[in-house]
Amino acid sequence: MAKMNAAIAALERRVGFPQSRARQVARSLQEAGALPLGGPGKSPELNLDDFVTLVIALAADVPLHQSADAVRTYRNLTPGGADVSRAPASVPRNAGEEIDAIFSLAADGNSDVRGIKLEFVANWPEVALHWHDGSAGRFRERGAIAAHWGASGHRRSTSINVAALADAIQETFTGA
Repeated sequence: MAKMNAAIAALERRVGFPQSRARQVARSLQEAGALPLGGPGKSPELNLDDFVTLVIALAADVPLHQSADAVRTYRNLTPGGADVSRAPASVPRNAGEEIDAIFSLAADGNSDVRGIKLEFVANWPEVALHWHDGSAGRFRERGAIAAHWGASGHRRSTSINVAALADAIQETFTGA
């Protein structure tokens, strides 16, 4: 478990999310029941799942009142927009499972994930995982075509280097 303030400070220092915005997003998630509340005079304590929730909400870059819904939406995106309900167990069911696995490996100090980039598209629900070899896996809403724009106009996204994220996780949970 780690203090909310430590997580927010590490995310600013290592990943670049401003503390002022992170505090607002965290408060919105707390009000929606997506993050724990602290006690009187006590900072809330986060586990790794809570940390992931905060990062997804920050990366989604949505209005504050949509933060909790955005986390649920992004977590439920499927590989390539496909219906994977009957896929083999080796196929990730949704972006949430894949993101959780990457964060877990990063928390364990696995250096293999440090070359991955996570990209969260803000204009429409999409998560792209950019792998070491240059390939990308895209998660979209079921039925969406992963290789197409999800809306007209420009594409606005937040890319996160997992190496920086791993450093933020280590700093938050181990003080390193």
